[in-house]
Amino acid sequence: MAADIIIKSLLFEKYGVQLISTDGKDKITFRAFLQPLRYKNKIYLSGVPTELGYDGLNKYLLLAPPEVDIKYLEGEGFTLYFDESSFSTDHCEPVYLGRKKLYYWAIVHKEG
Repeated sequence: MAADIIIKSLLFEKYGVQLISTDGKDKITFRAFLQPLRYKNKIYLSGVPTELGYDGLNKYLLLAPPEVDIKYLEGEGFTLYFDESSFSTDHCEPVYLGRKKLYYWAIVHKEG
């Protein structure tokens, strides 16, 4: 199917960053998008002011391919690693087109 080729091959494999998810026993590596969330309201004034709003640099949007088992994204005890940083998942949901799972979106926060 064309959607599979576009989403997996083009988007995640070509433009995604490499993440590792592990609980100490199980470990997988996959490519995904990781982007800082910027807040425009005044609740988050302790962040860094940017042109788009305030950036607290601790909440991120994660878009992951549908092949990843959701337990690696929001399973208890699993931690995501990118470069030197570790992340925990606040919330994760799959996105469907009809009955076909296209990708996962998640809100993650930087630990430490």
